[in-house]
Amino acid sequence: MASSKYKVVKSKTGKSKKIVVNGVKKLLYKKKGSNKLYVSSKGKMMNVVKYKKMKMKGGTTQQGGRPKKRKTGVKRRRR
Repeated sequence: MASSKYKVVKSKTGKSKKIVVNGVKKLLYKKKGSNKLYVSSKGKMMNVVKYKKMKMKGGTTQQGGRPKKRKTGVKRRRR
C-alpha cells in the first residue's frame, strides 16, 4: 500500500496535535520535507494559515490553480 505524503503531527507524549478554529478541533498534518502545517478540509489538505484566514473571513478561498478566465467572444444580441 502506498504511503501518504502527509503525516499526523505528534507531541512529545505521542498524542496527535490539534488546533481549534471557530470551536472546531482539527488534526494537524505535516508534509514530507516541509515545515508547513496542514489540516484536512472537505477531503483536501489545506495550509493552516489559509484555513484560519478563510474561516475568520467566513468565505471560501481558492484551493489552487489559476483563477477562472472570463469568456470573451461573440456577444449575444438582446431580443
